[in-house]
Amino acid sequence: MSDDRVLEHILNPSAPVSANLAQIEEDPVPTSQQEVEAKKYEVAAVNLAEAGKYDESLAEFNKAITVAPNLASLYNNRAQLYRLQGRNEEALSDIESALRLSGGKGKTAMQAYSQRALMEMLNKNEEAARLDFERSAELGGKFAACQAAKLNPYAKMCNQMLEKAMQELQ
Repeated sequence: MSDDRVLEHILNPSAPVSANLAQIEEDPVPTSQQEVEAKKYEVAAVNLAEAGKYDESLAEFNKAITVAPNLASLYNNRAQLYRLQGRNEEALSDIESALRLSGGKGKTAMQAYSQRALMEMLNKNEEAARLDFERSAELGGKFAACQAAKLNPYAKMCNQMLEKAMQELQ
């Protein structure tokens, strides 16, 4: 994220962040019969996960990946399930697969970078998290743009200076 964008976010936090974000590039539409079938399993898996049926969800994700092992979104979404289950190493492995298969582009990559950044935050690695949030923001991630701005060392310094100035004015 450029310094100008960070500064704009600090000085005008209520402005819509999306004004400076890239348009989110949608993932390619499934074309093969296998990809279409895998997407059906993926939708079922997400619905099961949302219902708290994690074991059933995992079975559906595994079926989807068996049918179409090159669809990045399958790995990214299964990573979310693994995170919900506290299986962080498996989640990270799936995130890496999602990023590799997506080529670091598109909606899946945007989400995967944010997921990896959140995991880095849990591990107290703010610099790695900031870099992944920035990558996600470059792909159009609004949440990631806000998080990257909060983690930017220049933004932190500016916030401290502004806070000090405000205290002196009181």
